[in-house]
Amino acid sequence: MTDLRRPTRLLVGGYAGTDTPSAAVHGVALDHDTGLLGTAEPVADVPNAFHLVASPSGRTVYAASNVAEGQVHVLRLGAGGSVTRMGTRSTEGAGPVHVAVHPAGRHLLVANHDSGTVAVFEIGDDETVGAVTDVVQHKGSGPNPMGQAGPHPHAVVADPTGQWLLVPDKGDDHVHVYQLDVTTGKLVAQGQYRVGSGVGPRALVFHPDGEHAYVVGELDNTITVCRWEAETGTLSVLSTVSTLPPNTQSWNAPSALVVSSDGRQVFVGNRGHESIAVFSVRPGGLDLVGHQQLGVPVTTLPWDLALDPAGDLLFAVNQLAGTLVTLRVDGAGLETAGEPVAVPHPACVLLV
Repeated sequence: MTDLRRPTRLLVGGYAGTDTPSAAVHGVALDHDTGLLGTAEPVADVPNAFHLVASPSGRTVYAASNVAEGQVHVLRLGAGGSVTRMGTRSTEGAGPVHVAVHPAGRHLLVANHDSGTVAVFEIGDDETVGAVTDVVQHKGSGPNPMGQAGPHPHAVVADPTGQWLLVPDKGDDHVHVYQLDVTTGKLVAQGQYRVGSGVGPRALVFHPDGEHAYVVGELDNTITVCRWEAETGTLSVLSTVSTLPPNTQSWNAPSALVVSSDGRQVFVGNRGHESIAVFSVRPGGLDLVGHQQLGVPVTTLPWDLALDPAGDLLFAVNQLAGTLVTLRVDGAGLETAGEPVAVPHPACVLLV
């Protein structure tokens, strides 16, 4: 029997650039018994929904709308798969790429990539987005002239204790660590931790042990393995591994990464090489197991990944190919499950 507590649907946001933005968030039904997906149907008019996150209650989804003057859209999930837009608010910055709900559930945080800011907003009792309480401006840069002329915060991630917020900044090669004063809604800076030169930190995830974090380098095709000290909120580099096979010459820009539910494997999307790299976890490092190919070079662009809570299904959205694919996870790696589903310009995927 299917476990009714498991997600039965995926929401997929799209991104197609600011000139002709993607028009909608799409909903896709999921059959856990087979891993098969239904047809994608538009469920909410949100332009360039670059990232989606659910509230702790699961009743509400917040969408980062990556438009010139950034917006966050509030979507209410209802019976029978209905989605109702409950409001829209400025993100107080440009080019938002990530939204996160603080573990206490009373504040929403937004990474505004283009303006180099992190914004904080109140969340009301009805889970709508209220007043802005803080906007922090990053100021760094890096050696890559194309991607690091200025700061570009790319995510806001709470550590497993809920005490700290980590912000990888693609533009300045640092992970910024903050605490949130839940009374005032102000961010309090703890420190900045450099992960290399020209790395371009894009995404960060924690290992289930709570003592290690993995940082994707969009600009140098790496994963940096870090030691995390929750007592002090400090991050230190342990090792670095390439996301590509040896001697790969084609353009590539890693995207999202996830850790398997048992903590034994890490998966990262390679945009350009068009693969999902599979790593096994060892103390202080990662070992490359292989690559699950999704297409020939520069035809697919795997933009985001999501892992089912049970750990047996991995979902990837391919922005250039316009597809959502399901892969089955086992100890040896990944294998395709079912046929791809067409979705316009997919950039993010959320299980609900």
